[in-house]
Amino acid sequence: MFVNFGIIVGIIGEVGVFLNVVNIAVFVKQGFKDPINITLLGLSIADIGGLASLIWMSLCYNPLVVDGLPHVDFIGVQHITAGWPHVCFTRVSCWLTAFITFERYLCIAFPLKIKSILTPRRTAIVVIAIFTVIILSVVPVYVAIHFASSVSARTNSEVIGIAYIPGGAALENASIYCSTFFQLSSFVCVIVCTVGLVYKITEKSKWRNTTSSASKTESISNRDKKVVKMVVVLSVVFIASFTPVVGNLMAMLIEYEYTVGRKFQNTFLFCSTFAFNLEALNSSSNIFVYLKMSSNYREVLFSMMRKKKTPKA
Repeated sequence: MFVNFGIIVGIIGEVGVFLNVVNIAVFVKQGFKDPINITLLGLSIADIGGLASLIWMSLCYNPLVVDGLPHVDFIGVQHITAGWPHVCFTRVSCWLTAFITFERYLCIAFPLKIKSILTPRRTAIVVIAIFTVIILSVVPVYVAIHFASSVSARTNSEVIGIAYIPGGAALENASIYCSTFFQLSSFVCVIVCTVGLVYKITEKSKWRNTTSSASKTESISNRDKKVVKMVVVLSVVFIASFTPVVGNLMAMLIEYEYTVGRKFQNTFLFCSTFAFNLEALNSSSNIFVYLKMSSNYREVLFSMMRKKKTPKA
């Protein structure tokens, strides 16, 4: 847990926050006439929130911090100051990813109507709604759990940690159920939209092959392949990164003692370390997909870098 939480997660989180700040700067520079930039901006903000909470979590597992403040139960404190905020922001990222996939499907399925269906204003409303709904789903956790002092059995001294109100476990379970639903439903949405996107692109490519000239057909086919490749890569990375988290959440629902402060705390934290590492990698890797797949992103980013390096006269 120390290696994963205290070192690896912290390093990935710090790098990831910087890379997502770069993403935000590029999207703001590009403007928001294209609705996809609004969704990608929201995704970067959510990723920063998820990664920042992981950085704090890594500090809570750092021996220098833990030994320096022996009267704080950092495992309990991080549960509501890092663990659940991270869950909240990653679920936002999940649904924004699902919305991006759905948006791309609409672009292929209804190319002539997409501008009237998904306007920048409507896209902004959807992004804000995703943030709002998922944040509200975590509120029961902060009703159920609060900071409290207790006597440590190990040191026989008073420590600041967390405590549940009567019936608090049931309230937390409500948030766990919601979190699991958001995770699973976003999985299904990404898979369905990806399959639909691949089908539509294949269908339209066949139609173009019979109606277009060879050179034009070839250029369209290459563009279609890039779109398919980008969506498939994003979907595979998304599913691979978040599947362990879903398993961890389902285990929490099945076994009451499988969580922080109960019988299987160590097993829960051990499994969570690997799940959070995968999530951190997913949140930090989007910039590489943008650089590889988007010529406009590369152009704006390199232009900003050149301006920054140009000395003033």
